[in-house]
Amino acid sequence: MLVTFYGVRGSIPAPGPQTKKYGGNTSCVHVRLNNGQNIIFDAGTGIRKLGQKMAANEEPLLLILSHGHWDHIQGYPFFDPIYQKDRQINVIEGVEGNKVALHGLLNQMDGSNFPVHAVDLPSSIESIADVGAFLKQQPFSVTREGLNHPGGGFAYRIEEDGVSVAYVTDNELEPPGAPATSYGDWVDFCRGVDVLIHDAQYQADDMPAKHGWGHSLISQVRQLAVDAQVRNLVMFHHDPERTDSELDEVAIENAGFFGSANSRIGALIAAEGLTLELAARQDPRVSTVDLFEV
Repeated sequence: MLVTFYGVRGSIPAPGPQTKKYGGNTSCVHVRLNNGQNIIFDAGTGIRKLGQKMAANEEPLLLILSHGHWDHIQGYPFFDPIYQKDRQINVIEGVEGNKVALHGLLNQMDGSNFPVHAVDLPSSIESIADVGAFLKQQPFSVTREGLNHPGGGFAYRIEEDGVSVAYVTDNELEPPGAPATSYGDWVDFCRGVDVLIHDAQYQADDMPAKHGWGHSLISQVRQLAVDAQVRNLVMFHHDPERTDSELDEVAIENAGFFGSANSRIGALIAAEGLTLELAARQDPRVSTVDLFEV
């Protein structure tokens, strides 16, 4: 399994010299399964560069949206495969009533906000009506959990050939009101995962002003990784105001935190171009994760 990051920012793109190292594009992660299937999590502005790569073949694509907020769909009109004749693209949206997904993706292509009309696209785009049944039919295991985020949404855990990855973005681990998913349930959902990609947008000094906005504190995500005994943590959905130097400081803090806890958890800061290669050993309880740049 290959996991590649094409967009790692939250809320709004943040290009510029202070975000060059980790990248300024909004959410998009590509998962290439061992069986050759392509899963794309979210269609933020990072999907543009992914589309250039995906246009080189005719393989079907599964686009899974965690939810329909603007920073998770705004790159879709610039995704090259949607302009390929008969290219099969299945869409799953992270809110019940999946037609919302197609509305959010395609309504921005109305001839006014974008010059190309969605009805003129030559690709074959299908919104999956019965998500549960569709996922059960796949040759890999998928589980979902409801996000603690305004408007709702879903996190996803994918397992194939003895390795696993969980994509949990736009999630507030300790929301002010009743959570859609409790902290204990998040621990169970993430338990033992090889790679946990989790929203880590805020620091403690962002609170209480942003409490209830639907994003987690970096410190909370560290603790979740320990409690769930994950093998590798990738902090994701960086605040647009967070500079490269500030994220470097977070990486240093991560090393100190996990080192002092005598933990073997690998901790990374999501960056555009980072690819994780997950491979299972003969013992299915142990996996290897190699990192390289694409």
